[in-house]
Amino acid sequence: MVDASIPGFLPRLNPQCIDLAAQAVLGLNGQVQHMSSFDRKHYFYYDQPLGYQITQHFYPIGRGGFIELGPDEGFGYTKRVRINQIQLEQDTAKSVHGVSPGHVLIDLNRAGVALIEVVSEPDMETAEEATQFVRKMQMLLRHIGVSNCNMEDGSIRCDVNVSVHHRDSDRLSGTRCELKNLNSLKVIRNAIDAEATRQKNILVSGGVVDQETRGFNAQKGTTFLSRTKESAPDYRYMPDPDIPEIRISASWIKRVQSMLPELPEATRLRLQQQYGLSREDIETMINEPGCVSFFESSVSGRDPKRVAAWITSE
Repeated sequence: MVDASIPGFLPRLNPQCIDLAAQAVLGLNGQVQHMSSFDRKHYFYYDQPLGYQITQHFYPIGRGGFIELGPDEGFGYTKRVRINQIQLEQDTAKSVHGVSPGHVLIDLNRAGVALIEVVSEPDMETAEEATQFVRKMQMLLRHIGVSNCNMEDGSIRCDVNVSVHHRDSDRLSGTRCELKNLNSLKVIRNAIDAEATRQKNILVSGGVVDQETRGFNAQKGTTFLSRTKESAPDYRYMPDPDIPEIRISASWIKRVQSMLPELPEATRLRLQQQYGLSREDIETMINEPGCVSFFESSVSGRDPKRVAAWITSE
């Protein structure tokens, strides 16, 4: 899906984007929708030259799904983090801070190119849960070949909504602020902690938290105001008139499902039962693309633990 906002040009949907999005939906335990469509989300901001963004607000390509967090991620409990929807939409331009004092530079090279957005439910309650959710999703999408998910390259980025509520009130009663484009697991953890602390200080002092979009200054360890946060009516969503509906058959979905490799949870269990490998060796190999297949092609006639130790240490 590309739209450079050049007069006379129309957006064009890349079929490979549909394939990759469907793989992501199925890999994340979701349901590929038989019909999906695109909408225009209107807003004026320097990172979107069209003045609107093509997205899938009403009829996304995927709904549902979940990621399980538990002892393997270092928690003393098990939690299922639900996924609300998975959608295709246009990427925005890259904002570059800190190069020219007092200015923000704009890199438009990726603006208008398609991406997959995964929207979770508000099930995470700590910075560590959010960090491990992103880490596990990164590992899964990399494992099934949807993306290399290199955060340092911008292949996967994270927007986080943070809200704080009084102890005796509903857990979703707080005003949420969105932190945009967090590009490492460490930054995600630190940004959430910083924003939660900011909101707590406002509430303790008797103030009111405003709904905002904020950035994170990693050097100062603080968040800063980017813009006031719009609500859904402000975006004036409307069906995109230039991209037709996507109709997907059950047989097509079944074909995509059959093409998926073994998922990380199944691989983890199989390596432990078949080869008796340690959890540390298994996690190291699963997190490195191609490492498990290299291990299994090298282990025949050899001690599995010694092979795994050699691979993970070298």
